Amino acid sequence: MFGPTCVQHHYRQAARSGGIRPGKWVLAALLCAFTAGGAAAQTQATCTNMDKLGDTKLSVTQQYGRALVELTRPNSAGRKVEIEYGDESYIGRFERDGRARLGFALTDAKNEIGIRLSETPPITCKLDVPEFAKIYRVILRWRDPIQLDLHVVEPGRRMGEFGHVSPGRPNTNFAQGMGQMDVVSGVPMDGATAESSYVVPDAAAIPPDSVFAFRAEYVTRGMKPAPPYCDDGALAVPQVELIIIEKGKVTTRKIGTNRAPCGETLPESRRYMVIRP
Repeated sequence: MFGPTCVQHHYRQAARSGGIRPGKWVLAALLCAFTAGGAAAQTQATCTNMDKLGDTKLSVTQQYGRALVELTRPNSAGRKVEIEYGDESYIGRFERDGRARLGFALTDAKNEIGIRLSETPPITCKLDVPEFAKIYRVILRWRDPIQLDLHVVEPGRRMGEFGHVSPGRPNTNFAQGMGQMDVVSGVPMDGATAESSYVVPDAAAIPPDSVFAFRAEYVTRGMKPAPPYCDDGALAVPQVELIIIEKGKVTTRKIGTNRAPCGETLPESRRYMVIRP
């Protein structure tokens, strides 16, 4: 998004002058965006069988390592769209207006994506991420019928304030921190993968020796858990993956949620579960 050291320079200057305040971060972002000429352009995929789509329109792009598949097909409300990416399957449906839109995080610089639609030959798309070695990305990924929200607290920040980025505070214009939440999933369909993902477009913007704080909110468990999300229920402790991409290196580890008693109101410390990379 910005030049390799631009935001980091302004960040340090603000720190030397008595602390990094939200207004100074916004100013730094605006200065750097002006210098760099704005956000990076999207990369377009090359796909097979495009000439066999009939009246279906397809666009597959990526930006900062987030793939976006957009489809338009008349009279297709409710029909399934399935995307295969490595071992993952992302499933959605066409809306009433005949549109479908699915986004997910890419974990390599060069990627192959399969798209399956009814009454259409399989489509294979190749999608490169030229900026893959520059981005810093965190992915919370799961396959159970639940919803999790990833909360990221940027270095030196606190929950609920500037630098707290989450699905409810996505920071799409980078005015409230250095990163944005660009992938947000609800409960996945049967057999599908869901994700919540945060990205800093240029990892050089992150000050050295910085420490991020990550928390997971178990949305479907709610404030007062009920079966099967509590005690020894089937979804009391679902399996989740934490994936971190930094300087082109991908690390993955399995994590579990904390266990909660049924029928008791959860304190905030247990509602927002700490994730340790």
